[in-house]
Amino acid sequence: MYKKFLSLTKSLTVSLEKGLNFLTTQEHNPLYFHGAMPLYCFWFLIFSGIMLWMYYIPTLDRAWSSVNYITSLPVVQQVVNKQGQTIWQTAAISEATGIPYGAVVRGIHRWGAAGMMITTLLHMFRVYFTDRHRSWRWLPWVSGVLLLVILLFTGITGYLLVWDARAYAMVVSTQAWLRAIPAIGGWMAEFFTGGDIRDYTLTRFLFFHVGGASFLFWLIWMHFIRLHEPVVTPSRATNFLTFGFILVAAGAIPAINVTEELIKQYPTLAAQKDFIASDAPAQIGMIVQNMRYDAWYMFPYYLIERLGPVLAWIILGGSTILLFVAPFYPKDRRDNIAEVLDAKCTGCTFCSLDCPFEAITMQERAPGSKFKLIAVVQAARCSECGICVGSCPFQAIDLPNTHSKTIEADVLALLKTGA
Repeated sequence: MYKKFLSLTKSLTVSLEKGLNFLTTQEHNPLYFHGAMPLYCFWFLIFSGIMLWMYYIPTLDRAWSSVNYITSLPVVQQVVNKQGQTIWQTAAISEATGIPYGAVVRGIHRWGAAGMMITTLLHMFRVYFTDRHRSWRWLPWVSGVLLLVILLFTGITGYLLVWDARAYAMVVSTQAWLRAIPAIGGWMAEFFTGGDIRDYTLTRFLFFHVGGASFLFWLIWMHFIRLHEPVVTPSRATNFLTFGFILVAAGAIPAINVTEELIKQYPTLAAQKDFIASDAPAQIGMIVQNMRYDAWYMFPYYLIERLGPVLAWIILGGSTILLFVAPFYPKDRRDNIAEVLDAKCTGCTFCSLDCPFEAITMQERAPGSKFKLIAVVQAARCSECGICVGSCPFQAIDLPNTHSKTIEADVLALLKTGA
């Protein structure tokens, strides 16, 4: 039943991809770059994060004001020059105006984070729906689930660094959530803030945020380690479109803390007046209502608020465990692992270079052998795809239960259907 479900989702996904080809062509179809787009968004987060870090002060009394200083508006202003003409000019850097285009940089960081989460989920669903997460593909999937968890954690700590009323409410909810863990919950809640909330707490949140982003690099390497020549960069047009969406979002919906003074200066922000209390500086012991929540990173807090810490753990923890074990059920019958014919293998390395999952390694033969190297198949990584059979010019590798002529016929049939 489960395999039938995966077969159905695979057919629907492939049909959707073919439909998009009519609009975007194969070269620019975003579903063909679903794994590269999160990495592309990640670079925006790295560079914009470094720029924000230059001005951020991780103390209770300066964190909010340093962020507000970065993103204070206007970043440009109308002035009258000596000729009496009204022109647009970049505002001077001062406590009143902040960093020129700082709001845009923070917006790129905020919407780049949303873009990375969206494209990561797109990548995960596409891989799952096309049944490319099981058996020999278990390592990319498991490392990808861990990537998703760390990405969520890193995004949450980024919101804590603003240290507004919302951030304080998130800290309180997180501590209550951690205390719901039996035995070690109290210790984890204390470790999260470092004891009482003080300047050191924000330094710790900054370490969590930067450390989490650094850990993502290692996980990305682990995610790619078994893939031969993985696609890590989308097409040029896809890059420009993605950057354009992030830049437009950063300008149209700026990432700022709304204040009464800002609304008086910019009446177009009046629709956000209900979030003034949420965006105000944090006050220890005071939790305000009507929080401004980000759907992509703060949904755990919605569950905690609606269902309580225990049920939130059951839902989120259970979902994470199911994702981790998904590659191991149901198990496929693997009785067609590639086999190397020692007498024919010349050690040319063609099969090793072409294997998409690095399932074939080249090892030295015994001293005195005619050829220096021999291909060795690692059964746990072999996908039984037959690419190595087509790569070998000496017919030294084969699938024991599939004739090479059958593979050639299947490839030709796929080419004719345009799959």
